[in-house]
Amino acid sequence: MKQLSVSGVEIAYLDEGKGPSVIIGHCSSASHKEWLPLIETLQSDWRVLAPDFIGYGRSGPWLATEPFSTDADVKVLLAIAKKAKGPLHLVGHSYGAALALEVARTLGSRVKSLTLVEPVSFQLLRQEGRPEWAEVEQLGIAVLGPVAKGDDRAAAAAFMSYWLGRWRWWLSPERFKAAIAATIPKVALEFTIAIEAPTTLKDYAEITAPTLLIKGSKTRAPTRAVVDLLAATLPNATLKSLKGAGHMSPFTHPAELNRLILDHLVSHR
Repeated sequence: MKQLSVSGVEIAYLDEGKGPSVIIGHCSSASHKEWLPLIETLQSDWRVLAPDFIGYGRSGPWLATEPFSTDADVKVLLAIAKKAKGPLHLVGHSYGAALALEVARTLGSRVKSLTLVEPVSFQLLRQEGRPEWAEVEQLGIAVLGPVAKGDDRAAAAAFMSYWLGRWRWWLSPERFKAAIAATIPKVALEFTIAIEAPTTLKDYAEITAPTLLIKGSKTRAPTRAVVDLLAATLPNATLKSLKGAGHMSPFTHPAELNRLILDHLVSHR
C-alpha cells in the first residue's frame, strides 16, 4: 500500500497493474479489500488505484479537532486521480459510488466511464420530496442516537441490520461485529452528506461519461429510488439489475457483478 496526505489525514491506497487507470471506491465500514476479486481480475490489463477512505482500512481517522467536510473523501479520490494522470475510469459501491459521482462532475472529460453500484446519494430523495427519504431519516436516527451516547455497538447493529438483515447481522462473527463498531463514528459523520449535500439531479445531468448503474433486485427502497432517479437523469446511462442481490452485491454476488463491471470497462477502454 502506498501513502499520501489529504487534508492532514494519511491515506493508504493500492496502486497495481499497468494500462488504463481505474479508480475504485469502497462502501462505508469497508476498505479497498471489498474489491479484491475485481482488482485481481483487472490488474493484468489495467492500472488499479483503490484507496481506503478516511477512517477505514489503513488510512488515518478524521481529525477530531476539525468539523467533518462533506467533500473530505471526494478530495481523497481527486488526489488519487492526480496520481493517475490522463484519462481514467471510476468504479464505486454505495458510499464510494456517491463519491465517484461527485468526482465525475469535477473531472469532466477525463472520465471515460463511470460504474455506480447503488450510490447512496440520498440527498436526492430529500430534494425531490420522495417518500423513501423517511426511511433514510429513520436509519440516521437509529445510528446517530447511539453514537452520540457512545454506544457504537448499538449503532453498528442498527446500521448493518438495515443493510444485511437482522438475522445475518446477529449470526455474524464477533470479530466482524467489533470491526464494524470501530468504524461507526465515521459512518455517523457520513450521514451529514445525506443531510447537507447540495448536489442536485440537474448538477448530475452534466455528467456525460458512459455510466453503468447497477442495483440489486432485492435492494432497499431508498437505494432503488436513487438509482432510478439517476438512470432517468444521466444523459449516457445504462441500468442493470442483479437478480437476487441486495445492497451488498460486491460481497454476495462478486462474480456476476464484476462481470458487468469488466464488460463496461472494456467497451469504453
